[in-house]
Amino acid sequence: MSFIQKRAPSQNNHKISNLWIGFGLGASLTLLVSFFLGTKKGREMLKKILEVSENLEEDVVKMAEEIEGTLIHKTEQVKNHGETSKKPHMGNLLDKMKTLIPSSE
Repeated sequence: MSFIQKRAPSQNNHKISNLWIGFGLGASLTLLVSFFLGTKKGREMLKKILEVSENLEEDVVKMAEEIEGTLIHKTEQVKNHGETSKKPHMGNLLDKMKTLIPSSE
């Protein structure tokens, strides 16, 4: 009968841990906001972060255009190289293989 008397796991522990997680996140957010807005160094850092984020979209667009141009250029090079190079014919390959095989004479 002892197995029947065992208690089911309590849901209260889960609620308490959520309370402390929420408290910790709220305290951290409050600390960050007070640092960025309440101190001179924090305001300077916030200004720099905002300047970087304003230029970020333009920089990403420029990088994407450069990558696209590079890919187009490389693709053209590969196509041009394939057209100008001699494509080996079966007869040429057989002749080369014959020269590599030692004669049995």
